Amino acid sequence: MIALFRPLRQIALMAVVLGGEIHALAASPCGGLERFYIGTYSDEIYVSSLDLGTRKFGTVTGVGNDTNDISAFAPSFVALTPNRRFLYSVDENNGTVLAYSVNPASGSLKFVNLMSTQGQTPAFIVVDRSGSNVVVANYNGGNVNNGGSVTVFPIQTDGSMGPATAHVQDPGISHAHCVTIDGNNHFVFVADLGLDQVRCFVFDPAVGTLTTNTTLITPVPKGSGPRHMTFDPQYQRAYLICQNSSTVIGFNYDSVNGILTPFQTNSTLPAGGFSGNQTAEIAMHPSGRFLYGSNRGYNSIVVYTINSTNGIFTQVQQQPSDAFPRNFAIDPTGGYCIVAAQNGNTIRLYSINQQTGKLTYTNQVITAVSAPVCILPFVLEPPQPVLTILPNSTNGLGLSIGNSLSLFTYQLYESPAIPLPGMTWNLVATGSPGLTNFIWTNTLAQEFFKVGVLTNY
Repeated sequence: MIALFRPLRQIALMAVVLGGEIHALAASPCGGLERFYIGTYSDEIYVSSLDLGTRKFGTVTGVGNDTNDISAFAPSFVALTPNRRFLYSVDENNGTVLAYSVNPASGSLKFVNLMSTQGQTPAFIVVDRSGSNVVVANYNGGNVNNGGSVTVFPIQTDGSMGPATAHVQDPGISHAHCVTIDGNNHFVFVADLGLDQVRCFVFDPAVGTLTTNTTLITPVPKGSGPRHMTFDPQYQRAYLICQNSSTVIGFNYDSVNGILTPFQTNSTLPAGGFSGNQTAEIAMHPSGRFLYGSNRGYNSIVVYTINSTNGIFTQVQQQPSDAFPRNFAIDPTGGYCIVAAQNGNTIRLYSINQQTGKLTYTNQVITAVSAPVCILPFVLEPPQPVLTILPNSTNGLGLSIGNSLSLFTYQLYESPAIPLPGMTWNLVATGSPGLTNFIWTNTLAQEFFKVGVLTNY
């Protein structure tokens, strides 16, 4: 099993209490850095970055291709292990899945191994939450009905994939378009565009098996074409985008039994509709307050607000995009939406209003990638937190962390002496995710404080 957590980053600005006076000991904080991989229909996987301080894209570099397949390489969907040591890509043209090791410094990829997906046109790939298995959705298959399938591969210690441990094929699946795993890593949901169903399988990550349960089949209206599905952060509700009907269906989720119960259907288009549209991607904001979907044909990102009490979602914006926005991603901080327009050959950056969820174009665009169809962002360097200290009693101090983000877990360190290179700081408090306020009793004439970010992002 691959560990979910990486070492602590002690990157905070430092503050000091001297004789009751409080001083900050650092310059302006850095804004943080994200890296993102780009899947394409143009023979290569690319990597770029986003500076969270300047809101600018970095250089685009080709990092992954394949010389083992006999025809054009189409790495249309990619996935990372939780510790980001390994990346996996489908090759839609050749019916294979490829494993790469990741250079953490540069983001470059080194080919590890390749496996047949045991189907055709693999359309989606995900790594399970334990980092133990790769799960692939095949849209087509080499059988009589050309039906799709879902295949599970175990991840070895070197990142390579072992022989498949599960393979579910037609007639149980027609055209599998995505795989979504629930928060307990126990149920795998398959959006079947051909059967107009969401199929649920019991998943055992320890051995990589999928168990079919015919009672866990959720039908959707005929002709809807379910494509992708996402959960809210609490895994209480799921939202399914349907390619052919240009709709999103909301479900209440029973996480004990894996049951989806529909409660609302909403159009992805403005009033009046639009002929010839097909939807593509759906994504939830990290706060759970906003939902996003993409329209291909109408060419927009639709924005919904979500009622936190009942999950009801209301359309609030149609943000125009370039042609055929096949994929997009909400970055882990919830501050940005990165949109890949397959036919427009662009990747554009939009900021997200944290009160309304609405998108605003930032004038940042990547044009160096042809046919981008997958965006996979992650935080490389967190924004540097700023520590503010205020006295709240005779010996009490209130320590507040600024330039912070709710997805991070912060740790408070203290030293009674002037910090020198190589010295050991005392860990005095570990918060919960998003906690940015600490109380400390001051008993010394001088104390030095700094904050670390536990890298559980």
